[in-house]
Amino acid sequence: FNPGSTLGITAPGYAHIASKTATTTTLSAAAGGVTNAFIHKKISGMWLIGETCNGVLSGLVGITAACSVVETWAAVLIGFISAFVYTFGDWLLIKFHIDDP
Repeated sequence: FNPGSTLGITAPGYAHIASKTATTTTLSAAAGGVTNAFIHKKISGMWLIGETCNGVLSGLVGITAACSVVETWAAVLIGFISAFVYTFGDWLLIKFHIDDP
């Protein structure tokens, strides 16, 4: 979704920005998914595919605003941190009964 938006709003000839956007978006999503998979494996002792998917989504959310301007190493770091932020937020929702019971 990020590379398509980049090509849609930039002048012709800026394909290198779209390619960087695709790379950073993919790396952040992958880092978020892998990190969240290992976090929840450590917590529950099981590999939870739903939590892995939520980690991918957290990586995508984390990178969206800066996908065209960060370096690839930073995209991985953003995905990694996003997984921890998601896990902490999910824990808060459960602990304080903020969402549906």
